[in-house]
Amino acid sequence: PIKNLNIKAMIGASQEQFAAESFSASKLDLVDPDLRVIDAATGTATASGTTYEWAMRSYFGRLQFNYTDKYLLELNLRSDGSSRFLKNRRWGYFPSFSAAWRIDQENFAKNLIEKGLSNLKLRLSYGSLGNNSVGNYEAISVYSIANYILNGQIVQGTTQNAIANGRLTWEKTYVANLGLDLGVANNRLTATIDAFNKKTVGILIALPAPLVHGFAYLPKQNSAVVVNNGIELSVGWQDKIKDFRYYINSNFSFIKNKVTKYKGDEYSIINNGLIQEGLPIGIQYLLEADRILSSDEDLALVQSIIDNAPIDETTGEKMNPFSEFGKPELGDILYKDLNGDGLINSDDRRTFGQGTNPVFTYGATIGGEYKGIDFSILLQGTSGLKIFYMDSYYTPYIALGVGINKEIADGRWYEGRTTPAKYPKLMEWSGSKINSQPSSFWLTDKSYLKIRNIQLGYSLPKKWMSKIDVERLRIYSSLENFFTFTSYPGIDPEVSNTAYPTMRQVVFGVNFTL
Repeated sequence: PIKNLNIKAMIGASQEQFAAESFSASKLDLVDPDLRVIDAATGTATASGTTYEWAMRSYFGRLQFNYTDKYLLELNLRSDGSSRFLKNRRWGYFPSFSAAWRIDQENFAKNLIEKGLSNLKLRLSYGSLGNNSVGNYEAISVYSIANYILNGQIVQGTTQNAIANGRLTWEKTYVANLGLDLGVANNRLTATIDAFNKKTVGILIALPAPLVHGFAYLPKQNSAVVVNNGIELSVGWQDKIKDFRYYINSNFSFIKNKVTKYKGDEYSIINNGLIQEGLPIGIQYLLEADRILSSDEDLALVQSIIDNAPIDETTGEKMNPFSEFGKPELGDILYKDLNGDGLINSDDRRTFGQGTNPVFTYGATIGGEYKGIDFSILLQGTSGLKIFYMDSYYTPYIALGVGINKEIADGRWYEGRTTPAKYPKLMEWSGSKINSQPSSFWLTDKSYLKIRNIQLGYSLPKKWMSKIDVERLRIYSSLENFFTFTSYPGIDPEVSNTAYPTMRQVVFGVNFTL
């Protein structure tokens, strides 16, 4: 054995299995409601039954090395087998390792320790994980009962209602991380910084397919590759001033992602989000709004677009540049002809924003204690996420029985308005939809700062508690999710559209330890 080297090892296995069966039978025209058997009915009888199951078997092991508490190394390996994939693609192997160097334990760091260094550790890790989130039978053909016509008669048979993908296998994620831990002044000041690269390959995604497949369900495919790069930073300070103890902890992260493999030059649009190689995943794909038409000069610009429209090579007639969305009138939004073809249509969309996730995430915890009184404040926020936002309330359209956003109602265009309109004119829902097209006009910033929790407590003096054999008794009250600072027009920037917002709560409580 090597002196001062500690080795730990662990091996294990796990298995999961789920199975479900169902059966039902029915018969119409019950003779008497008091009878509870199928034979007491005289009408048409039906019966049905289903079954489905899945299983996963895993093996894993770990080796840990610790040499003189300065050099740390951990090796891991796990293998997972999923019933959702065919036998030749069932198993996935996911190794990982982490290493750390405690620099503060080295002899050459003694001078730094004497000058206030408490902790200095360099970390490096690399690992992989697997994902098998597909249907239980997407790798094999699935059939269901269907009727068809043969010789003029209805015949019952089977049809393939789902196309099989026998090449399905594990989606894999590889994460590399380089980090540094720092402690100064007896760890009153602490800091951690991490830089990471996360690459997900063979992403299980449902790709668009030609209509030649009919109505058959299309399975997912191992098709996309997405790379995430980012930095995470946390800084904390804790100290005391006489009887007052306090702390401040903060964290910040910066993350950007990019689709590096999908379908070549092809792309997919999902809920106004674009998926295409070289771009962030789910980046907004919208028309670009030019202005709200509000003057004769604006109408002259519309007429100029009509006069300069291209000629249809098939008919030899001048084309209508507004045929897709309708000709804009006073109070309507005019969109830009970005591709310069003289027509304003869906071909003029472009990308906006940075994808479906915020670029920056940050937070802070502030707290203190003085002679039994304690308080804490938790803040959290995000920035860098912009989306197209419109729902049944935040819209320039009026529908019977549905309210409308007051800001839109007050800021709308109307004839004779003397101040610039912030929003287009109000219209009935059954009218033109020119102003509700997914465009930059309705591009909304979902950045926010929330005070998640404010808590105030008081712990009764120990000399009082000792008389009733209670070690500690604390009374507290807190406000949760009461304050949000955002320009987002919806109810809550953390939920989509007009959905149920994060709940606000006032809490009173008592903690005691015997």
